[in-house]
Amino acid sequence: MKCYLELLNFLRAIRLKVLLIWLGSIICINFTQAQDLEPGFLSAMPTGGNIGIVSYGHSRGDILLDNTLPVDDLNSKLNSIGLGYFRSFKMFNRLAKFDVVLPYAFGEFNGSLEGVERTVYKNGFGDPLLRLSMILIGIDPLKTKDFFKSEQKKFKLGASFRLKVPLGQYEPDKLVNLGGNRWALKTAIGGSYTIKNKLIFEAHLSAWFFGVNNDFFGGNTSEQEPLFGAQLHGIYIFKPGVWVAASIGGVRGGMVKINDIEKESQVNNRFGLSFAYRLNNNNSLKAAYTNGVFTASGADINTLLIAYQFLWFDKK
Repeated sequence: MKCYLELLNFLRAIRLKVLLIWLGSIICINFTQAQDLEPGFLSAMPTGGNIGIVSYGHSRGDILLDNTLPVDDLNSKLNSIGLGYFRSFKMFNRLAKFDVVLPYAFGEFNGSLEGVERTVYKNGFGDPLLRLSMILIGIDPLKTKDFFKSEQKKFKLGASFRLKVPLGQYEPDKLVNLGGNRWALKTAIGGSYTIKNKLIFEAHLSAWFFGVNNDFFGGNTSEQEPLFGAQLHGIYIFKPGVWVAASIGGVRGGMVKINDIEKESQVNNRFGLSFAYRLNNNNSLKAAYTNGVFTASGADINTLLIAYQFLWFDKK
């Protein structure tokens, strides 16, 4: 009941901002707030489609725990395993999708705390992520037999809402945590244009809105202003289910306040490459690599991700 009331209070506090700024596409991981480049944001499938995903990621570098913590020269090696489920359906006569992701992470953090070298090993669950997305323009919500017969429009426009639920590992007396101990909401809007069914250009805009952490390290209160971002993607399709993408994105903002004292904002640009290969009608693999091209403040990391996905449709 307490968790439910906290969610309602958080949604009331940000509803006006959400109406004015319908943005989103920068993923905020509990322990890193790194930017996740996501080509294929507007990919579509028939209604009644289901996807199960298992992923493994490895990150190295100056992983941002929290830009208010007194940690210098941070050098980390972090592994993450993600379990995800996606489902497509019809909502308000539009093609919609719901997905849930449960992250588990383990790794080593090395840094200097007030001049003393420290090493910390962490493992546990991060905060679950829930998302509802919808394609507003460009495709109709069709079942399998009609979907693949329909003509795909060149331009698509879509939006999404993603909620981070504060259920991950969190200890207020520890500097390093895998959970954020606060609600967070990401809003997203993106558009794409397809040329000759082979080349796709996508653009996303984004914003994260954060709740308050009233049990921050040392018994303090932590607040964060909205974090805005943008992404550009170029996707080339060799054949259905086999494609390669080049991506670039950046984030700005996210000023943190500890007990109403302002701290550093984030300025971060990243570049990424992705490749997907369909093994058969139901199984596919994906690999992705991202690297920081400019980091004035925030996470400066390299990440390699490998994912397996299984697709199935509801029985007729």
